[in-house]
Amino acid sequence: EIVIAKKLFSEAQEMAFRRGIDRINCLKIKLGVASGIDREMLRHSLIDHIFPESIAEDAEVEITLEPLIAKCNKCNKEIMQLNSKGGCPFCSGKDLDVIGGTKVTIEGIS
Repeated sequence: EIVIAKKLFSEAQEMAFRRGIDRINCLKIKLGVASGIDREMLRHSLIDHIFPESIAEDAEVEITLEPLIAKCNKCNKEIMQLNSKGGCPFCSGKDLDVIGGTKVTIEGIS
């Protein structure tokens, strides 16, 4: 998580610089549930290891979870939960493409 935290902080610093912000008080992050990133470890990495002695010292971290979203290639519907057999709840199709819930992104800074 520390590598991801460093990348996110670098992006946040760049956003702050572009906006003329000299202090980050809150970093808002969208975390996909299928990203493989542990929410609390990411928060810990930022607050305890990245933020000290930076423009984000004492900043808050708000993490919003993004659900896994898939698209069924059989019926073309977007789904957020598989049926009990691991397929589309609408048509039972198993040919699914994951279209959301796998990334970690910055939603905003303040």
